[in-house]
Amino acid sequence: MTATETISEIRQVRIPGGKTEDNYGERVRVGLIALCDDLAVDRDFARMVPDDRVALVTSRIFLEQPNSKRTFLDMAERIPDTAALLCPLLRLDSIVFGCTSATSYIGEKRVTELVHSVRPGVNVTNPGTAAIAALRAVGAKKVSVITPYTVTNTANVVRMLSDGGIECVQVSCFGLDTDMAIGSVPRDAYLEVARATDHQDAEAIFVSCTATKALDAIDAIEAATGLPCVTSNQAAFWHAMKLAGWEEPIPGYGRLMLDRW
Repeated sequence: MTATETISEIRQVRIPGGKTEDNYGERVRVGLIALCDDLAVDRDFARMVPDDRVALVTSRIFLEQPNSKRTFLDMAERIPDTAALLCPLLRLDSIVFGCTSATSYIGEKRVTELVHSVRPGVNVTNPGTAAIAALRAVGAKKVSVITPYTVTNTANVVRMLSDGGIECVQVSCFGLDTDMAIGSVPRDAYLEVARATDHQDAEAIFVSCTATKALDAIDAIEAATGLPCVTSNQAAFWHAMKLAGWEEPIPGYGRLMLDRW
């Protein structure tokens, strides 16, 4: 006997009141292209979603490990197919390509072109473009940088920031080259490095990489150093929301998210 044979009748009913309502994200819908082994970026974005007026949609993109210029550049050809999976039948207000280092190698403009090849007209950002915009928003032209990367990948991110008009006056890195290792660094490690570093004449601190646990250390870093703290995930989410027209403060994630809309 099949399951349907045990049911005498399936009754189709009306929606109570006959009314439907907007789906999640009637105010803002953000699409996120997340690295296949990055466990932090969509977790962090979800934490920053203020309420059901905002929806987050994630699509995964393959990144070979360990990280290198070649593996980051190889991702470029996968961006269109990955972006095409982000709710293709629904409205999206912003799409984030979720990798700071890959953006520094592929190029900010090229990332946008690749996304627009399948989703023309949508707002596009990435952690590099977003960090530069965020640092400008908090009034910082000189920054102290902390990354989990190798020296080589750190240097390329510093170059991207410099090309965007941000002077990096102090740079520290942990020397890691896989997303799994980066994700294993405790959030307090970023606080301790920030606390122990002479930031010289920096006007803000930037913690690079979407795979870090740094989001939850932002307020503590700001309290310990007296400087605004910008991270890749915080900046990318802020920029995606800003491009979509969001203007309300989102507390708990640093000065940027409180009044820099």
